[in-house]
Amino acid sequence: MRMKRMENKKISNFVKAAAALLLIAAVIVSGCVDGGEENNTDLEPTGPTTGGNNTVEESENEEEFIYGTANVENIEIMILESFPVQVHVTATGNLPDGCTEIHEIETEKEGNTFKVSISTKRPRDAMCTQALVPFTETIPLEVRGLEAGRYTVDVNGVTDTFELATDNVIEEPFPEAGGNPSFTEADNGTSAVFENGTVFFLKLSENPTTGYSWELELSEGLSLLNDEFISPEAPEREGEPLVGAGGAHIWEIEAVSEGNQQLKGIYKRPWERETGNEDIFVLDIEVV
Repeated sequence: MRMKRMENKKISNFVKAAAALLLIAAVIVSGCVDGGEENNTDLEPTGPTTGGNNTVEESENEEEFIYGTANVENIEIMILESFPVQVHVTATGNLPDGCTEIHEIETEKEGNTFKVSISTKRPRDAMCTQALVPFTETIPLEVRGLEAGRYTVDVNGVTDTFELATDNVIEEPFPEAGGNPSFTEADNGTSAVFENGTVFFLKLSENPTTGYSWELELSEGLSLLNDEFISPEAPEREGEPLVGAGGAHIWEIEAVSEGNQQLKGIYKRPWERETGNEDIFVLDIEVV
């Protein structure tokens, strides 16, 4: 009788243990299924996630290069033997490694000072040779029309000066106007009144050898009849043009429509975008 009770107790304990194991297994299986569903939800692409990835890619593209300021060690100013006078500044220095290159050269004039900024760029993640690389850049300065005096040139903090002994303004004979109205740089910002059919002339100093030229814009009521660039003559060789020197651009224009008209000229290099620092010539015309 005693032995039978012991067997029954063993069977009862076994059943309890088995039930406990089954319960634990059920809990584990349930957790795995729920975890799998959560993981699948996380892997589904959503609109904001995609947009975020695009934003990161654009940011990385914008930061493809590292920009800096060129290390200029010396500058030399050259005054060319021409009239009007041409002035170039040559800047020399060293780039920090084999990947860095000159990026942009910008020039602006403040009072009697020409400020030249030379910037650099290099690929952000490039493997570069760690050795100084010398550079030389020659920059033409726009000195057309400047008065006599001393001028300062500042290239990335390195400065030097040059002096103009006389006003750098060319005096070209005006074409035979036959009594027709004529205008020069001195008339910039003024206005005039013409009868319909009036022919007038405009003369502006220009030096194409520097890459600069006048781009003329005429309103619909003005018609360009003719334009010509005239080079100055060498003093010792009358009748021969002075090589490398600036001259004058002359336009012959007719007023062909009544109303308010405008003539606008921009002095710039044709391949460069407008910066707002260019020389501008404007003439307002009322045609009656």
